[in-house]
Amino acid sequence: MINRQPKISVLFEVKAYKISKIVDFLVDTGARYSAITEKEATIMGIDSSLLPYSKREAVGFGGLFRNKLINKRVTLTFKSNKDEYKIPCSSFTIVCIPPNTTSEDREKMLRYTPNVLGMDILSKFKTCVDKNQVELTL
Repeated sequence: MINRQPKISVLFEVKAYKISKIVDFLVDTGARYSAITEKEATIMGIDSSLLPYSKREAVGFGGLFRNKLINKRVTLTFKSNKDEYKIPCSSFTIVCIPPNTTSEDREKMLRYTPNVLGMDILSKFKTCVDKNQVELTL
């Protein structure tokens, strides 16, 4: 739980890009797939403008998002007090802000759009979310 939101910190690795970074993900049982934001990708040094578009689009508070795709192997590592669990992903989605967005709205979207851990990953765990904690169990 981070700032009373159901978030979890995960090690996000893309060996092909030599990237290894702890990323905070919002646990979103309503999302079909997981994604990082354009802002997070930029912080990692990934230029999303060079990546292909994903076939998946997303509808959010800012309208229709055209997603980009990291088409390299991504590994998500979940750690607990005793164990760690690695989930390999053949690719990973980046949520990109719609290009016709005003600069003011773009800034707000970059600030408030979270990285999302969706059911493609959460389905591998027993998930328990209550008002005080998020618990993922293998």
